[in-house]
This record gives sequence, C-alpha cells and structure tokens, in this order.
Amino acid sequence: MINREPFPVKKICIWSLVAIFGLAISFIIFIAIISINIGLNNFNQDGFVIPILAGIFSIGISLFLFIWFIKFIIRLLKEKDIIRYS
Repeated sequence: MINREPFPVKKICIWSLVAIFGLAISFIIFIAIISINIGLNNFNQDGFVIPILAGIFSIGISLFLFIWFIKFIIRLLKEKDIIRYS
C-alpha cells in the first residue's frame, strides 16, 4: 500500500487568502501614496497637509493590519487543526 501525505488544502487556502489580502493592502497603500503626492503638489493651498496626513495614516493602519493578519495566519498554521473541540 502507498502511504501518501494528504493534499494540503488548508495551507493553499490560507496562503491564497494572504495573497488576496496583500493585494488589497497594496491597493490601499497605492491610493495613500497618490493622496500624499496630491498634498505635496498643492503645497501653496490651504489645507495641503490633510491629504498628506490621511495618506500617512492609511499606510500606517494598513501595514499594522497586514502584519497582524500575517502573525494570525502563522499562529493558525502552527495549530494541528483549525476546528477546536471543547
């Protein structure tokens, strides 16, 4: 009889979820960089600092959420099974 490892569906699904979340975060960061650029290009107008601060805040929050999500996924992969029996 041939003993094979089971197909790692759990890991494939989780890493594809990480990739999709990473694409979403990169889109948010791209929009934030455009916001910072608009603020810097309109330096002579009142309130130019608002798009700059909003962009920096968006980048910070996005990176924090992405790092937290990656840590959560790593903890999830270290467990034997996703379903916990009580």
